[in-house]
Amino acid sequence: MDRNKFSMYWSYYKMIEEKLISTNQYVTHTNDNGKCYSDEFTSIILLSCSEIDSILKELLINLNISPKKKYYQMSDYANVLIKFKDKGIETVSTRINVHDNNNFSVTPFKNINANLPYANLNWWKDYQAIKHDRIHNVKKGNLANAITVLSAHFLIVRLLIHFIPEDNGQSYLFEKTWSEYWIPAV
Repeated sequence: MDRNKFSMYWSYYKMIEEKLISTNQYVTHTNDNGKCYSDEFTSIILLSCSEIDSILKELLINLNISPKKKYYQMSDYANVLIKFKDKGIETVSTRINVHDNNNFSVTPFKNINANLPYANLNWWKDYQAIKHDRIHNVKKGNLANAITVLSAHFLIVRLLIHFIPEDNGQSYLFEKTWSEYWIPAV
């Protein structure tokens, strides 16, 4: 992974994160409001999931992993994410908390399973539903999905740092590329 390309991914992530943070002035980011839906939450879900798809596709191409079908699917990505865990590169069981809200904790890849539809990720299933029929799936564009999707996006971007050579600033990026919105769960 090239550091400049990583910077582009990180900047785009931060832009989407800012969109989510700005919604807090209208809908407080709590479990009680998780089902609250809006066009802005839908936009965040569509932007983040599209970016997750692009990043993981590029990652698999760089690892010379071909799609099982005509196009890459979440099941292709799931297989690789699970293999990374086996190699000590943690993404799938990482849990993070929303800043200033100890009750809103997310583990976006917790139930990942490459053998199940949508890799057993409800947020990915909801994204597909929104993408293909937004009007009938408007309630899936909710705060809980927006937070979960953005947390997945954050973890995927952080995963890319593992593929940046040390002489290109890998350690620096691990230390400095963080977010004010997420707090590592203990």
